[in-house]
Amino acid sequence: MVQPQTIDDCGLRHFSPLCQKKVIFWIYSGPDDNVFVFFTDHGAVGLVAFPTGVMVIYIEACESGSMLEGLLPANINVYGTTASSAEEPSYACYYDAKRGTYLGDVYSVAWMEDSDAEQINKESLLTQYQVAKKNTNTSHVMQYGDLNLGKSHNVSEFQGAGTQPMKPIRNPFTDRYNDLLKRDAVATVDVRVSTVVHRLDNSESAVEKAALKRELVQLLNTIDDSIHGTCHIFDKYGIGYVNVAKLKHPMLPLNE
Repeated sequence: MVQPQTIDDCGLRHFSPLCQKKVIFWIYSGPDDNVFVFFTDHGAVGLVAFPTGVMVIYIEACESGSMLEGLLPANINVYGTTASSAEEPSYACYYDAKRGTYLGDVYSVAWMEDSDAEQINKESLLTQYQVAKKNTNTSHVMQYGDLNLGKSHNVSEFQGAGTQPMKPIRNPFTDRYNDLLKRDAVATVDVRVSTVVHRLDNSESAVEKAALKRELVQLLNTIDDSIHGTCHIFDKYGIGYVNVAKLKHPMLPLNE
């Protein structure tokens, strides 16, 4: 049973077999897992209802604003922020060459790093939203729902009750390094192509390079022209021209 603040732990794989304690948990699913969610509560035409309470939701996804824009009322004690508006992608960042993947997303990294660096028992949800918005230069971070809730509740009420005796000292070198890591941010829809390009850059094996070139061509040739435009990329690895355009969403600083 799902409630705004708690989820019953009812003996699912990886969790306690006791269905007695209400906890918030992560679903440790993998690429070969299927996830089944059973929801039971009040409902009506076009809705399912939670019990009375306060809910805060952060959404990291492309076009994530479309999930709440014009849909989330301001009077039901729900406050939400999203990584992007209804018509733009969110961006991945922190590429790790050793693991061959992106380790974070710009918006998510922004609010998580803020939670690590601030006294969240004294920081409002609105302040965290403003910090995430300022530090996300790849998409427009949005807020929806009960905005007064964002002003009147602290972050710690939803992310953990632990308090810090004093504000942690920020390391300017760490902040600078993290900012540099974000410069290779790429739209989530283009992550697969970008990951293959990174792997090509780092590979020293002729056999692996050949396989990655074939994979890159296949990926680029399956991108929908109507979505991604009409320019061509000249491949620096000797493949030549491919069917479709540059990546759909080059990273550009936002001035609005």
